[in-house]
Amino acid sequence: MTGFSAVTGFSAAEVARASGQPLTALRPGLWSRDDLVELQRTLLCRELGLPDDGCASSVELLGLLEAVRDRLDRQLAAVRGTADGRLDTPAGMLDGFGDRPGPDEALDDLGLAWARAWTAGEPVDSPAARAVARRHRATAGPGVDEALAAVLDRHALGVAAYARDALDVGG
Repeated sequence: MTGFSAVTGFSAAEVARASGQPLTALRPGLWSRDDLVELQRTLLCRELGLPDDGCASSVELLGLLEAVRDRLDRQLAAVRGTADGRLDTPAGMLDGFGDRPGPDEALDDLGLAWARAWTAGEPVDSPAARAVARRHRATAGPGVDEALAAVLDRHALGVAAYARDALDVGG
């Protein structure tokens, strides 16, 4: 019988079967629920093409994963509609193909989160700023380039500088 036991945990072989990872890629021994959560987060970062630097939790990555799902749903509907002849316009047939998996919306949401923290007067090392910094690293990487600064400063002038400072603090 398989399954978690508080006393024994999960075997590496069971984790390998469930994750599709080779047994040799996993550490040997018993795996706890926390170990599985960390593996899930690592695999999720890999699937989303994000750096696996440990800065975002699975819960924090959930929004980006949902954006990917929504894009795939739009693509599926477009292909089905094209295949059965219901769609015959470029907008209908190509829905979901021209956009990336949610980065524009994700960056806009990120800008709003930074703006809220900044306008609320949160110090750059506060728990709120650190949470946005973790989300930032998961969504946009470790820094703020010129293009991203323009997106952030659309929400309020100075947000990009605040974000840079908060990212420099760590967290």
